[in-house]
Amino acid sequence: MSAVATAVRRARAAAVVWRLGRGRLAAASVNLLNRCNQACPMCEVRGGPDVALSLEDLGRAARALRGMGVTVVELSGGEPFLRRDLPEVIRLLDATGLLYTFNTNGTAIADPGLAALRAGRGLLQVALSLDSLDRERYRLLRGSDQLDQALAGLERLRAARLPAALKVNFAMSRHNQEEAPALLAFARDRGLFLSVFPVNQGPGAHRSSAGIFDASAEEREAMAARFEDLARLRRGGEPLWEPSAFYLAAAAFLRRAPLAACRAGELYLDLRADGAVAPCVDLPAVATLADLEAGTAAAALRAAHGAAVACRRDTPCCYTCTVNLAETGAHPLRWAVETARVLAVAWWRGARVPEARA
Repeated sequence: MSAVATAVRRARAAAVVWRLGRGRLAAASVNLLNRCNQACPMCEVRGGPDVALSLEDLGRAARALRGMGVTVVELSGGEPFLRRDLPEVIRLLDATGLLYTFNTNGTAIADPGLAALRAGRGLLQVALSLDSLDRERYRLLRGSDQLDQALAGLERLRAARLPAALKVNFAMSRHNQEEAPALLAFARDRGLFLSVFPVNQGPGAHRSSAGIFDASAEEREAMAARFEDLARLRRGGEPLWEPSAFYLAAAAFLRRAPLAACRAGELYLDLRADGAVAPCVDLPAVATLADLEAGTAAAALRAAHGAAVACRRDTPCCYTCTVNLAETGAHPLRWAVETARVLAVAWWRGARVPEARA
């Protein structure tokens, strides 16, 4: 990629933070499909209908989202690599001018999709979910005995020399919280970044109602302490993806303390595999793809503000989407200083430096 193209992409990524800081809609999660080849007990998406947004619908959605001011979309699922038309999806987004991030479990990587990501003009980062380095614990948390495949997939992504940052996603629970230092070292040693967030419980597509995640007060406190340590490490330049403010919010969440507004539906929206539009991944849908095109979805999202406030009060979450974006928008200067330090240390260590970290 040319230096000019890289500079343009960095400038556009910085505009995401600018919009967040002014309380404007900037990001969207796009579930490309519900189907997945794993059965994570922390996620209910796979339990939904086996539907996927068609290329035509994705094109309509991408144009409408750009018109609403969305700059970056998170491509998720389900497992996006299960879409045979993934190369066409990537080319469509590039043609629309959106920036995008990409989530995968790493066990179903296909050459055409990987080649499309490598050529993607708007790709900002790729995240691979890795909740444990222990085979039995991985099987428990991912619902399948695929640790070897996930690690092999990670090596394929590293070897691809993608034009964006590569990070590991670590969903912390009472089962794996002790692995946080090991996962950070694993990422650091490979020139990667680590994203850490707590498993969320309760009603919602990305929450868990599985009793295996019920944590005692002592276990919640141990996890809260882990997140406080991550905040300290992030401020010191360790390759942690989220700002320290997010990790401190996660600690408060685990201690069941009151949390700041998440700004769901204001900074961020969720587009589901069936075309429904919601303020976030957990709240009920309030609009359709047709509403996005007609320009009426924004009003429906504003009307759902009370539901988001009630959710934050009664059934709070701590996702890296809404909470991370809200914390970044609330403290952009702090985010910029921390990020500059992390990138400087990453450059010194030889990591692949990301172009955006919002």
